Amino acid sequence: MTKSRAPSVSTGFPMRGWMADTHPQFRREMRALARPKSFPAGHVIYQAGGVGADLFGITSGVVAIQFKFTHPDAVLLHMLWPGEWFGALSVLLKQGRRVNAIARTDVELLRVPGDELRAQLRRRPAWVGELGRDALYSLDLATQGAADLLIRDASVRCAAVLLRLAGRRWDSGTDGDLPPPEIPASQTELAMLCNVSRNTFSRVVKDLSRRRFVTLGYRSLTVNDPARLRVVADAS
Repeated sequence: MTKSRAPSVSTGFPMRGWMADTHPQFRREMRALARPKSFPAGHVIYQAGGVGADLFGITSGVVAIQFKFTHPDAVLLHMLWPGEWFGALSVLLKQGRRVNAIARTDVELLRVPGDELRAQLRRRPAWVGELGRDALYSLDLATQGAADLLIRDASVRCAAVLLRLAGRRWDSGTDGDLPPPEIPASQTELAMLCNVSRNTFSRVVKDLSRRRFVTLGYRSLTVNDPARLRVVADAS
């Protein structure tokens, strides 16, 4: 599976997820094209089916990824954290957006305009392969998420899903230097994502809290110790 890492360019902006595995020159060129952009919590950055080819990197805050499938209500799938980039698939596929990207908290982003990005790809066609790492990362993420939901033990399954939502599902030495991630979601939402009842989730989280693996807040949950929680998640 693809792991989150944080090799950064000289500016110090963290690089995690698929962008962390790209060529350093590619990262520098993306940074050179990027402009800062801010959105308040709840703002729709883009919608499924919408036309657009901008690439976004998260400087601060959390972005929620939603998909409608065939259900009338959008389903929360995942959360993206500082250092992660999103929006590349629309550039590669030359199709409309496939997901909703919504500011879960106030966010500071880096926006690479789509027209400038495509012009850069025409000048440097080899960079198409670098951009394509997003597809591989998304496939790894979807596969890991599906595998986690097949875990029979509710406590183990919840631990795995919480780690994924917090951006810490996979082990990474650099993640140890990052602050404990606070997942901005209610217990009802988290129970849905873990595929358990609200009562079961409450019971599991109470035990994890007693062991100081997590801390519950108002419509939030902080993963205090990703390494120890990962031991629980990998016990399946």
